[in-house]
Amino acid sequence: MNNPFNPSFGMQPTVLLDREQTLETLVGDIKAMNTPYRTTLVYGVRGVGKTVFMNAVGNRLAEDPHWLAIHLIIGDNMVSRLTELLYQQATSKVQKLFNGIAGVDINIAGVGVKFDLSNGQTSNYQYLLMQMLQILKREGQHVLVMIDEAQDTPGMVELASVYQVMISQGLPISIIMTGLPKNVQELQNNHVLTFLLRSGRVDLSPLNYFDIRAQYQRELSKRDPQIAPATVRRIALLADGYAYAFQLLGFLLWRAPDEHITEQTVDEVLPEYQAQLSRNAYSKMLEELSTVDQQFVIAMAKAPDYPVSTTYLGRVLDKKPGYIGVYRRRLIDSQIIATAGFGQVKFALPLFKEFLLQDGQYLVGL
Repeated sequence: MNNPFNPSFGMQPTVLLDREQTLETLVGDIKAMNTPYRTTLVYGVRGVGKTVFMNAVGNRLAEDPHWLAIHLIIGDNMVSRLTELLYQQATSKVQKLFNGIAGVDINIAGVGVKFDLSNGQTSNYQYLLMQMLQILKREGQHVLVMIDEAQDTPGMVELASVYQVMISQGLPISIIMTGLPKNVQELQNNHVLTFLLRSGRVDLSPLNYFDIRAQYQRELSKRDPQIAPATVRRIALLADGYAYAFQLLGFLLWRAPDEHITEQTVDEVLPEYQAQLSRNAYSKMLEELSTVDQQFVIAMAKAPDYPVSTTYLGRVLDKKPGYIGVYRRRLIDSQIIATAGFGQVKFALPLFKEFLLQDGQYLVGL
């Protein structure tokens, strides 16, 4: 029996946790074309399931014959690459209409497409793209552009500038992007990209404990029909709402050599589970935090009581409440920590405290 869990980043797992309501609502908002979600930012920490969710949106829209979903890789010349991909994915009927655009020769070479423009400047590709979208509009077609891990790059700025013009002219195009909280903030701070402040935002919050427990019970029972409910509850608690952790722990338990999945099996895979969380996700998350953010979370990890009071953090870091409040909010927005009652915070990721105590403070030299 094949392992149904897949902890590889960006891969579409066999077992998906329930974000169906969020997915359905977003697909409907994108199709409406007159909501903020026509331009959507899906953000969250590494491993929260951003790419999987975006792909699910694209797949759902692509089921509608009136929609084209196009994956566009971040980089240079994004307008010209979007134009080429749009031509390639259009129906043969629409391609023939594209071929009739005045002043442009379109040559098909192998699997590629070449546009003979007066020169390769963005403005010319902008003209061609807008003409193609005008044709799609007449044909009742819409385009969803999908961009994974969007960042503030020249190519992204180029595309966004053209996109704003296309929106103002009522052309049938929408964009969905994924991004880390830090990169989303940088995108929105670019003066060319401030329109993103008015875009729809999908915050992929932690997954529901009961959904995780039910999925583990359903899938792991196929591997071991005798798995105890108490063991399933412990496994669900160890995943702690983090999508990557859900896939990783399920993957490790499924391939464990024991005939039955018991508490001992969980204990045996725990070191590898923690090591892969640290190596594949947490080390990079910590590295991307500012020095003060790093000091904040390490102070949290070392605190004698848990959850941790912000009063304690102010005292140990020798900072005033307003200062602590700023970094508390930053880390909550980054989905590293979460509120835990009045004046208290906790870590939002499974075994993140243990990671900081065992490795984190040495990785950043604090």
